[in-house]
Amino acid sequence: MNAASSRGLGMRLVVVFCLIATLCALAFGYYVSQARRHVGADYTALVTDVVRAQQDPAALRITLDSLIDSQDLIHLEQIHDLLWRIPRRIESIQRQLRRSELAPTRYADLVEELTYVASRLPALEAAVDAAAEEGLDEPASEAMLSLGMEVEEGLAWAYSELNEQLHQASAEQRLLMERLTLAVAVLLLLLLLAVGAVMLMLLHLYRQRETMRLQSRTDELTGLSNRRWLREMAEQAFDRWRRHGAPLSLILLDLDHFKRINDDFGHPLGDAVLVAFARALEREVRRIDTVARMGGEEFAILMPDSDMAGAQHLAERILRATRAMPLPGPAADRRLTVSIGVVEVADETGFDRLYSRADQLLYQAKKSGRDRVVSDHDAEDTEWQDHEDDTRG
Repeated sequence: MNAASSRGLGMRLVVVFCLIATLCALAFGYYVSQARRHVGADYTALVTDVVRAQQDPAALRITLDSLIDSQDLIHLEQIHDLLWRIPRRIESIQRQLRRSELAPTRYADLVEELTYVASRLPALEAAVDAAAEEGLDEPASEAMLSLGMEVEEGLAWAYSELNEQLHQASAEQRLLMERLTLAVAVLLLLLLLAVGAVMLMLLHLYRQRETMRLQSRTDELTGLSNRRWLREMAEQAFDRWRRHGAPLSLILLDLDHFKRINDDFGHPLGDAVLVAFARALEREVRRIDTVARMGGEEFAILMPDSDMAGAQHLAERILRATRAMPLPGPAADRRLTVSIGVVEVADETGFDRLYSRADQLLYQAKKSGRDRVVSDHDAEDTEWQDHEDDTRG
């Protein structure tokens, strides 16, 4: 039961660990997918606006050149549209820069340049309006072209530098995200290792507890149950007997002349004999029976759901098996015998009374010549025979 329960706990811990590992893997996978989706997202809208704004200086230069070359006033409307659009793009980009995570020191010069360009737009618009009213003579064209080139160059430089800054910041953010991903992976791995270590410690503690529990109820030499565990099992059996009236028997055994084996061959061989006898008992009993070493060469068998006839039958088998059991080493020419007392629960209130009766019967078996079984029925017959002899006398 100990090994089976330990394996069962180990399997449950493995299942829990695998579940935790799976959840961690799913969480990490979700984190990575979201990180890849959102990396650089802070700059996506801003980069898009900057790319669109980069078209404005080129469009302004082309429109001014077309106006001067063709003298077609339709280009004036295009220029007015650009002059209306450019300051709004500048304002939008400046607002997004302030909300972004980009350090102000990185774009301060660019904002200053865009601000200067925006301040020159009214002058360019005034020159365009004057050209529309007075015509495009050479001085007006040169003044308008000079202002337009100044605006175009300022915008082109500012937007180009800003685009480069944003791409660099996006790359830095991606690198940071990769490092954070690695850190999260390491933390999850450490978490799994910690959980695994805790589970191994729990399994180790459980096995230690089971080992101590087994040792507390097991005889160290023979591996049989000890007196304490037999008493606990007996109390449980008594409870069942009181509730259901199922039969319950106890067999008490004591090896005959065992002291001679220890004296003649030493205690190590005597211990080997005890172990061999314990194995012989285990071969004879049922699975529901409890075999215990009570101390020294005395043993006991608790037999739930067994009446006197069944207990006597088992005792007789043990008697024959003990006679036939070969002894180890130098004691091979000796024959081992056992004296047995057998009782069935009648009106006892607990294990102590039942054990006392079995001990008295065992004493009778010893007194009667050893190597025999004495039960309640045998004792009653002996008492009746003694009574008859006294009557005739």
